[in-house]
Amino acid sequence: MDGVPKDVAELIALFDLTQTGASSFRGPHPQTYLQRLFGGQVLGQTLVAAARTVASDRRIHSLNAYFLRPGANDAPLDFEVEVVRDGNTFSNRRVVTRQGDREIFMMTASFQAPEEGLDHSASPPADVAVSEASPSLREVLQRRFGAPFKLLSEWDALDVRLAARPDRTDSGGSMRAWVRTRQAMPDDPVLHAAVLAYLSDITLLSVTTVPHEVEFLSPAMQAASIDHVMWFHRPVRVDEWLLYDMVSPSASHARGFATGRLFQGGQAVASCAQEGLIRVLA
Repeated sequence: MDGVPKDVAELIALFDLTQTGASSFRGPHPQTYLQRLFGGQVLGQTLVAAARTVASDRRIHSLNAYFLRPGANDAPLDFEVEVVRDGNTFSNRRVVTRQGDREIFMMTASFQAPEEGLDHSASPPADVAVSEASPSLREVLQRRFGAPFKLLSEWDALDVRLAARPDRTDSGGSMRAWVRTRQAMPDDPVLHAAVLAYLSDITLLSVTTVPHEVEFLSPAMQAASIDHVMWFHRPVRVDEWLLYDMVSPSASHARGFATGRLFQGGQAVASCAQEGLIRVLA
């Protein structure tokens, strides 16, 4: 790819993996202003690699991932998938992601064939509504860092709007955002799950710094994802508005912890949790 995904076509191209063996794949990398690969990209591509080895009627329902080393922004990713188990209902996969001879990421993922069962859902927060007047992530970053801030273009394929001002509450740091792709997506459920994983990593770790007098993207902070866990509760369309409700109940020992709930159509469609490095350098 020539640059960061500027539209949905280029975002989808990130997840167009080339098969290099019976259960191994290679993924493209975009040029980026980030010093290392965006964690959501690695997360989504690795999910696609796992899904490519599973029967098409089975859907991702959970993943557990560790970011082992920073990914370089100038080399493709190689994914080696281990078939752990294929049962009557569930399939389990373990994936190691490499750049050259370096392991940079690992994931375990579980897939399930659809079946009927008990059904309930939390309701989304009632005090937020999507509005074209809500400030976009681009506008927020531009106000904080100025027009030349290069990260403004990193996620142009997504429309991200703050649903509420980031704030400190009794539950810790809090942030709510509306998010969707800027153009329509194909119907492939694997792509929608991959993009959901991709976008889940954009703002989550930043919530851990909300209660503190620090600037998340400033040179005075070192921030990096350590692990990411995600549960997919219901089918989702990432080209329709999702409400991302994020909270950080704890930060300690230069690590921040945050959880997120994603709602669509009045129901919970996914949940995630992440711990990351938030080291104050100065």
